[in-house]
Amino acid sequence: MRTRLDRVSAELVQAETTLGQCRGRVLDRDQEVTRLRAELAEARRSAARALVAQATDAAGVRDRLAAASGELSELRRNWSAVVEARAATAKVTGLRQQVATLQGQYAQLSARYQELSEAAELAATERQHLQGVVRQWDTLCKRLYKATGGQPAAAVDKDILATWTRFRQAVATPTGNRGRAPVTGQATRQVATAGGVR
Repeated sequence: MRTRLDRVSAELVQAETTLGQCRGRVLDRDQEVTRLRAELAEARRSAARALVAQATDAAGVRDRLAAASGELSELRRNWSAVVEARAATAKVTGLRQQVATLQGQYAQLSARYQELSEAAELAATERQHLQGVVRQWDTLCKRLYKATGGQPAAAVDKDILATWTRFRQAVATPTGNRGRAPVTGQATRQVATAGGVR
């Protein structure tokens, strides 16, 4: 009887240790998910604003460059008199300088647009990483739910499972998705319900 009691006590200690480790991993993942979500949202907003602004500026520069080039070509075709040629020369010089300036601006905008495109690709990569973290967090929450029978004693565990339940409901319902790509994997097919986890 004593041996059995010792064995049960040891198993209880081991289970508590495992639960504590699981709880720590869940907290770490929860913090990482929150941070990555905030960073990704800010990166998306910044990239979208910058892309729109740079595209608008680039279009304006292209239009002005085309207009200046057209005026320069027209002057080259139409001048005849010396006086007109002298006046046109000054204008041509100014237009050439304007063309050179606009070409430089356009090159800068093109480089900036390329940088923003690369930033958008990086944001997409970070989104994929975030989805992987969310899947892992989902799995850890499921384990915590099963380990506590859905009724944890610690307040922090209750908060974690409440957040997890809201997350699962948002993913499972069309209105919760709001156009987001659902998290895929085995863990996402296990939905928290009043009766347990499946």
